[in-house]
Amino acid sequence: MAAVLEILETAKAASPIHRLDPRAKALWWLLLIVCPIVTTNPLMLLAITLWIWLMAQVAGIGRKMYRLLITVYPVMVGFIVLTWPFFYSGEPDDHYLFSWLFIHLSIEGIIYALAMGLRIVMALTACTFFVMVTDLMDLAGALGEMMQRIGISYTFPLMILSSFKFLPEVSGDLVTIQESFKSRALDLEHGNLWTRMKKLAPVAVPLIDSTLRHATNIAIALELKAFGAVKKRTFFVAHRIGTHDLLFILTGVLALLACIGLRIIGLGGVEVFL
Repeated sequence: MAAVLEILETAKAASPIHRLDPRAKALWWLLLIVCPIVTTNPLMLLAITLWIWLMAQVAGIGRKMYRLLITVYPVMVGFIVLTWPFFYSGEPDDHYLFSWLFIHLSIEGIIYALAMGLRIVMALTACTFFVMVTDLMDLAGALGEMMQRIGISYTFPLMILSSFKFLPEVSGDLVTIQESFKSRALDLEHGNLWTRMKKLAPVAVPLIDSTLRHATNIAIALELKAFGAVKKRTFFVAHRIGTHDLLFILTGVLALLACIGLRIIGLGGVEVFL
């Protein structure tokens, strides 16, 4: 929960990237998410990942982002990188280090596993960077303003993004409820899967009640501010996409075009290294 709170607070910092239009950052993020789908070239994926790491320094979030990702990378990628080489279906002329029945370990399999791991690393790095430089409420306001212009209710983005905004509160309630039951000698950590699931039943009831109370409080607060009273509303911050926003989007477009270009000339896959 502390990590989630730190990420949300980091998004409120002041830097050249933080001051960009949240819609521009969202579009940039979508462009980069497509890159690991288009290409599996490990060098290209590594280059984009390092580029994002460098931008983290520009945004002033380098140390926090590096500390978070260094702990997340092994968990998210480690299993794939360690197990994939043993089940990689190679060719008879591959350089095998170990082979037994359907389990094979080859140099080509290790390279392929690293390439697949880099796809997840690149996507995870882009997502983390986006969340740490984009305030969710600013994004909700910008999307609501944009949707209102095309005839879509401005309430939709707020409802979706509010669920992420109040996630730390629900996580905090869960920890508090679990600790209170542990103080009453309820063991939640031992036993088989079915036993632990049955022990979670008394925890789920107060958590649901707490979540409903949070939802009620939010609804009352919105009603007191006359939220949704009119179909069209003004916004406290008027978002406008400027030159810097367009240049930032252009960097994402160039990264995607480079990946597509590699795929067209036949260098976009990990197969060129096998």
